[in-house]
Amino acid sequence: MNSAIENSILERLHRLDVRRQAEVLDFVEYLAAKSSVAARADDWPFLDPASDLARFVGTVPFPEDGVAYQRRIRDSEWT
Repeated sequence: MNSAIENSILERLHRLDVRRQAEVLDFVEYLAAKSSVAARADDWPFLDPASDLARFVGTVPFPEDGVAYQRRIRDSEWT
């Protein structure tokens, strides 16, 4: 960390009461946890829902797009 930033943070932190210092600590822990989760998510391979989701869910994708499928069902019900 940049020493000027660190000194500024520490200087301001010492001026706060104990309750506010606890809030700062909680926020810093939240940021640290959030950044570690984001780093793990970056390690995952890119998933394309249009092509990969059916494989993971275990369903067979429709050979036509969803709108065409819905129109075909609608037309078969009304004829």
